[in-house]
Amino acid sequence: MATNQSEFAEIYQYAKSNINHDAIYRAILYNSSFLTTIPPNETLSILHHIVSHGNLDLFSSVIAIPHLKFILLAKSTGKPSKDILEISYENIKKSPQHKALFKRIKELNELDTFIEYAKHNQREKWKQMLNGTDTDLVNMKPPYRKYYLIHHLAYTNNRHDFDELRNVAGCHINMLLLTNDGKTAAEVAFENHHKDFGNYLESLSPEMRNIREKHQAMSRYTIIPEKHETYVEGQLKSLQSPNNMLSCFTCPLTKELFIDPVVCADGFTYERTEIQRWLNGGQTRSPMTNMELSNTNLVPNLVLKSALDELRAKAHEK
Repeated sequence: MATNQSEFAEIYQYAKSNINHDAIYRAILYNSSFLTTIPPNETLSILHHIVSHGNLDLFSSVIAIPHLKFILLAKSTGKPSKDILEISYENIKKSPQHKALFKRIKELNELDTFIEYAKHNQREKWKQMLNGTDTDLVNMKPPYRKYYLIHHLAYTNNRHDFDELRNVAGCHINMLLLTNDGKTAAEVAFENHHKDFGNYLESLSPEMRNIREKHQAMSRYTIIPEKHETYVEGQLKSLQSPNNMLSCFTCPLTKELFIDPVVCADGFTYERTEIQRWLNGGQTRSPMTNMELSNTNLVPNLVLKSALDELRAKAHEK
């Protein structure tokens, strides 16, 4: 515990001074509770400092860490207490980066509210949001959310609202959206014993059925990793960390350990060849949130690569 406290104190000072961003990311990767913890005699968390400094890239990367808990409403302890939307708005005029971060947080806040209404089946509230804003809300989600709207409807067997949504003027539902673990809405319906709704969804989208059948075919085959990769996976699973470290080091597209991890504009880390293939296919949206990408730059994730290189080197010594 003392080691964690010492590490946290060091990382907190980095965030407060806006330095050593890789170290901040690495620490939160292994212990996500660091992000919103407010130490004694302070009023802001590491998250609040990231936002107050207008660090959009670091913000995007940390909120894309797998299994990160909901953080948008994390409040400071000052008087009055403030969430990150309020803090970003206060700093909006400091630089173009601050302005861009405020816009990003505002979009996430709106989207998170929409998904929360869907999750709790508050139909009138999410319908009201669609009437007053971009209907594309139905096809997007924040990085830390597992489901899009269509998956929530499938989970609750809510065909009535699904059909009503299809009749909303200008609203196009993307039937091929996948959850964070790669499942279609029909698969979510089937898993929760809503067979009729699952069949209905696949009757509307044969491609949705093709995806499920592909998943079923792949599940019949056991892919045995190379000996060295098995060692690396074992080491990641054995780490005493609040986070699922294996998922942190696994590409969300290939479901395999990274070889050449790169960070995209959505903050997610992908295997370079896979995300480049996605972009080369003309995609302009994130494969994990379906939000529009601000650019197509790919930046090496040296934190993940160096950690994996070290583990693989140890595996070769065995």
